[in-house]
This record gives sequence, C-alpha cells and structure tokens, in this order.
Amino acid sequence: MPFRIERFSSTLKHCVGDILLNEINNPKLKFITLLEVNVSKDLKTAKIYVSSTNTDCDDFLVQLNNAKGLIKKLLAKKMYLKYVPEITFISGPFLDIEHKIRN
Repeated sequence: MPFRIERFSSTLKHCVGDILLNEINNPKLKFITLLEVNVSKDLKTAKIYVSSTNTDCDDFLVQLNNAKGLIKKLLAKKMYLKYVPEITFISGPFLDIEHKIRN
C-alpha cells in the first residue's frame, strides 16, 4: 500500500474515532471499536471495519449508517477535505474471535 493511502487511512480512522467518541451524542456509538480502514487508490471510497464492545448493541451498524451523513460532514471540517470519501461501515467479527480464543 502506498504511503499516501496508508497515511490517509490512518488519519481517517483517528478522525472517525474522535467524532464517534466526542461529537455524536448517541451513547450506543461510544462502544464501537474501529478495527481497520481500507481506502481505495483514488481516495473516493473507504471501508471502515467496526466491532461493538457492548454485547447489548446489536444494531450498531444501522445506527452508524443513520449517522453517516453527519460523520461525513464532520470529517470534511476536521480533515479539511474538499471531497470526503464514500464511507461504508462493515461489521468485523475479529474481536469476537479473539474473545472466544482467550476464554
């Protein structure tokens, strides 16, 4: 992966995490872990792999998709972007697997 894309995806992950933690007033979205961010070569699409650390929150992907417009708006301001990539949230079972292995 080229350095520019790697740096952009790292910054995107950091900014989305900050937005979810500090700027969105939905308490269910505060228990979401960002696992990985994959950005396309042209920086127009981004896949964000997420997992919920709260076992009661089954519909976190629905709530993330409902807040996608606000997240993109805040990303444009936070990262000073002219074009914000199209964001897709994907549930990643990676934390569940690690939890099952440890127990």
